[in-house]
Amino acid sequence: MEKRNKMLEGMLIGALVGAAISLLDKETRTNFIHNGKQVGGKLKYVVQHPQEIADSVRQQIESVKTAVDDVTEDLEYLRTKVNQLKETTPQVLEIVKDTKEVISKHLDSNKGK
Repeated sequence: MEKRNKMLEGMLIGALVGAAISLLDKETRTNFIHNGKQVGGKLKYVVQHPQEIADSVRQQIESVKTAVDDVTEDLEYLRTKVNQLKETTPQVLEIVKDTKEVISKHLDSNKGK
């Protein structure tokens, strides 16, 4: 267990050192500060408007649920149509075959006339 703690501690120290070194670059530092301000502003808004955020999350969950229901209905419709097609295709092929035979017989009987 102690090796694991030392490994985690080493990883944390490495991450902090890496972050500190990357902040030596002016552009990285500027982006970090800008993004930090944006995140801070968003967090402040969330803390000040928890009900609005909760309602928004509920609405998004409901939208996803509705979309999943719609896709499920569409897939069921397609499955039904495919099954109908599987049942109908052999019948249509038989009708086409019979029609071809009738037309062929009719054409053959008219050749002699």
